[in-house]
Amino acid sequence: MDVPERVHLMPVGYENDRIALPAERLRADRVVLLQYTDETDHPSYADIVRDRLDATGITHETVACDIFDLYDSIGTVARLASEFEESDVYVNLASGSKVTAIGGMIACMATGATPYYVRAERYAAETDGDVAEGVAKIAELPTYPMDSPDRQQVAVMDFLDSDGPAAKRDLIAFGEAEGLPFVEGGADSRKGQYRRLDARILDPLGARGYVDSEQAGRTTRVSLTDRGSDTLRAFRYLIE
Repeated sequence: MDVPERVHLMPVGYENDRIALPAERLRADRVVLLQYTDETDHPSYADIVRDRLDATGITHETVACDIFDLYDSIGTVARLASEFEESDVYVNLASGSKVTAIGGMIACMATGATPYYVRAERYAAETDGDVAEGVAKIAELPTYPMDSPDRQQVAVMDFLDSDGPAAKRDLIAFGEAEGLPFVEGGADSRKGQYRRLDARILDPLGARGYVDSEQAGRTTRVSLTDRGSDTLRAFRYLIE
């Protein structure tokens, strides 16, 4: 019987015990380190973490992630969770920044990955300079269903991001070219396509503040908002 691989997604920054020890104690088969690659005033423990994982025989790889950017954190964790959807995916919310912890939790709610928090034995005031040392407890955290944009909604947002404001007829033409569900199902009439565009794409995105619609004569122009642009960064993995 095939047993799913245990994959742990772990931001790596300025500590190493809360990465290496949970990986070993939770018997991770694979660890994906999310590493911030820009220079900062504090040294990264990425090399130390990799050496410790090598010593315990745990397979690992490193991907770039801005652990101080919410939407890059959401997008990176969600994309990886989807890539390893045949595995049991766990996300360490303790080893990165506070922003990464929030982004990781949102990504878990969107993908069904399992988040957990690692409580250290000692924190900065009691260590020799590390953010935290040792592991006192590992706690799995609850998640709740999240209403995230679906693939065809993200595809339309990406089209608006690339091509700028567009008329509804342009969005329908794009949907036809890409074979999106909103133009394939139901009646074949043009009016039916407009109704489905509104009901399945524009109304849900507009209600969340992701798109704006402006009437110009008989034409409705649709544009992506700043909030929609940020959300696209987080969920673009759905169309990649």
